[in-house]
Amino acid sequence: MSQPSELKQEQEPPVVIHLLAGGQSRRMGLNKVDLMLGCLPLAQWAQCSAASLEVGEVNMIRKDRRPGMGPLAGMETGMLSRPAKTHLFLSCDMPFVSSRTMLELLETSAKHQRIACMHHLGYPGFPIALPHQRLDGIGDMLDAGEFRLRRLLDEPTTLRFDWMEEDAKEACNINTPEAFAEARDWVHQEGVMAPIRERQKPLICLRVMGT
Repeated sequence: MSQPSELKQEQEPPVVIHLLAGGQSRRMGLNKVDLMLGCLPLAQWAQCSAASLEVGEVNMIRKDRRPGMGPLAGMETGMLSRPAKTHLFLSCDMPFVSSRTMLELLETSAKHQRIACMHHLGYPGFPIALPHQRLDGIGDMLDAGEFRLRRLLDEPTTLRFDWMEEDAKEACNINTPEAFAEARDWVHQEGVMAPIRERQKPLICLRVMGT
């Protein structure tokens, strides 16, 4: 994979990639982190793709400092435990996100000092890149009992990138037994292996607000 990356070439800004693996998996009915997908546990797919970028540490978060408060608490945990100028957060139940997608979000967030995230079916979500200075705001939200991720991502300055039709597999979110069975069949039939590196087209910015 070619990597025309300012992050990699200049080693600035420092990056940490976090994999959120501390959810309760209610819809799955069991802990999905360690479910075997092909020859790897589910969470290790995104971990391998992130590590292949070689732009910073990959940190798996299995226990939040504020349990039961959703992904925002996981993001706070990661940012407190691994300070960096730019953070990328991945969800363990999205195994097929490519390292190319991760890289473009990181570079966009670093360049504009804004939140950069993907957008799917009308909602912003993972992966999410953001500058470290957003940590205090996340902490303030959690202190106030506000733990909806969308509240953070709905800010007018957020840069959103749309998953295209050809990105269906990459955008796949495995949170039910049925979705896991489909992903397992696809991996078996297509011989897919981690790391997932390339995407078919560059990311397309769906919304740039607050400029």
